[in-house]
Amino acid sequence: MKKLLFITAITILVSCSKDDEPTRLMYDITYTVVASNGATINKVEYRDDKGDLIELTNVTSPWTINLNVRAGLGLEAAAYGDIPYQGSLSITATWTPEGGSAQSESETLPNDIPNSTINNGRVEISGRTLPD
Repeated sequence: MKKLLFITAITILVSCSKDDEPTRLMYDITYTVVASNGATINKVEYRDDKGDLIELTNVTSPWTINLNVRAGLGLEAAAYGDIPYQGSLSITATWTPEGGSAQSESETLPNDIPNSTINNGRVEISGRTLPD
């Protein structure tokens, strides 16, 4: 009887220790920020592979990061910079689900106003949840 009770207890412990969360689809994400024609990057923000918001300063152009993120987490990034006349600041996100096709989104902020500078202009890839 003790042996049966022991085996039952071990079976319950093993089954409780298993990770019950299903395997999630993974995405390869690349964020790229480019400052051109005299523009500078002041700050870059993005969601990392844990879903945390990361802020970086002192970034040079072009700036790129590659991440492997599981479905259910966020796709989100922004860049801030100073943009002189005829300069521009752009951000691009490209994401590819395992076994799927790549998708991308870009935003560019040009400065077409003579004798001006856009101070701390912002471009962003608006936040969304990566689907399963």
